Amino acid sequence: MAGLSQEELALESGLDRTYISMLERSVKIPTISTLVKLAASLGQSPSQLLVRAQQFELNPVPQKAKKTQSHPILFGTSVSCGTPIGQDFLIEKELSLDELMIKKPKDTFFIKASGDSMNPLISDGDILVVNRELKPKNGSIILAQINEEFTVKRYFKTSKGIQLLPENSNFKDLLITEDIKFIFCGVITGITRLLN
Repeated sequence: MAGLSQEELALESGLDRTYISMLERSVKIPTISTLVKLAASLGQSPSQLLVRAQQFELNPVPQKAKKTQSHPILFGTSVSCGTPIGQDFLIEKELSLDELMIKKPKDTFFIKASGDSMNPLISDGDILVVNRELKPKNGSIILAQINEEFTVKRYFKTSKGIQLLPENSNFKDLLITEDIKFIFCGVITGITRLLN
């Protein structure tokens, strides 16, 4: 990264070298606060670092061919969350989650949610699917950079200007004024969450 060794980047960012190694190997996904630390250490804005990471994902260093993986199957029967529906499942097709959730791979990246301002819709630790080319509409959930920090909020454009609203009523709405640095980073198009 930017000519720095893992040890040098660890010293600059205050992060553990082992953790940085795990980030480089995509074993771990950085939180927003970690992304801000790394960007500062590399002399970039967090949004620039996100774009560089996405470019690397699209054009990775060639590796040995991976074994072909089968996709989970999609059953052609809706699942009732109430009364049991019996055993009449019909296999419709194989389903790739990336094909389901990512319509435009070149414009899409993932980011890990941190905090609870968007509860109950988005929980701490959820992986968010972000499309950086979609234009936000009123009510869209967006990723934005506010004064060098990332936030996820509902977007509304009003006569007063842009307002960012949390889902959690314990948090305040944010009106974007001239003294606030606002950069739109993308529209949240999906959420993934492991239950166990």
